[in-house]
Amino acid sequence: MAKYSDDTKELGASRVPAIVLGQTKFSTNERERQKTIHARQGIPTIESDFAQDAKERGNYLEEAIIVWSIDKLAKIGEDTADIRLHEITEGHRIPDLGLCASLDAMVQVDGEIKMQDPQTKGHMILSGMGALEIKTTNSDDFPRPDQVIQLQTQLLCSGLKWGIIAIFGKSQRLNLVPYKADEELHGIIMEKVAEFWQKVDLDEPYPPLDNGKPYTINLDHLQTKNEVIRIAMDWAKADAEVREWTATRQECQEALELVMEQNDAEIAEIGEYRILNPIVKRKAQPEKTVPAKEASWYRKFKIEKKEK
Repeated sequence: MAKYSDDTKELGASRVPAIVLGQTKFSTNERERQKTIHARQGIPTIESDFAQDAKERGNYLEEAIIVWSIDKLAKIGEDTADIRLHEITEGHRIPDLGLCASLDAMVQVDGEIKMQDPQTKGHMILSGMGALEIKTTNSDDFPRPDQVIQLQTQLLCSGLKWGIIAIFGKSQRLNLVPYKADEELHGIIMEKVAEFWQKVDLDEPYPPLDNGKPYTINLDHLQTKNEVIRIAMDWAKADAEVREWTATRQECQEALELVMEQNDAEIAEIGEYRILNPIVKRKAQPEKTVPAKEASWYRKFKIEKKEK
């Protein structure tokens, strides 16, 4: 995909999600503000290896996935529409907002095709010209919120009424997910973009993000949703039983320790059981200073009920 946006005076559609959400997998609102300032100063942006790998993967696979997507759409509309790929030669701009969208592809549907609406699970009718956004990933089979915002920014800039995210994900299948233009979301995008340019012009940083609060995504779209919910329910049930049995175990141990103490016993036999409660002696150790440790992190797994 050719890039048509000028980072010194325009936000490309791929940068807008970080502005709207505050943070994505690849960037933050403040990082994007700094990127624009650096572009105006002639300072190049150095991307992470993760971001560079993702971009390189997408560039190599994009053309093939566009052709694959057109073929899939042609099969969907085999009896109801003719599908044609529209050549893209320029970006779509809203100069007053400082927005520019470089689309991966545009699709012309002569007739109608029917696809499932990802929000309502009902049917969506697509006709005329639409946007096609290509995504390749090793983790997702359904568009993330930031990817939807990118597509909606493209629809806002181009004036197109619908678009499709073609995502080639972990399952190694191509999933075509259609979206109609969302005027409410477009309003939020315009508001956040206007705020962005104000902060750039005034050299006003965004407030620090609460990095202690992880980025939350919704998984209700997963085709395996019911299976994942069942696993979560099983985990929650098992966790509750472990907690209950742990408390029971502690109560039983305290009761048996009392019996052993009353009978001045370290080892005792009763019925088919042997109960051991010996005294364990520790050798004296000199005082020592605990060496310094570098900061580290770990994941703390937990499942809890959502607030209604």
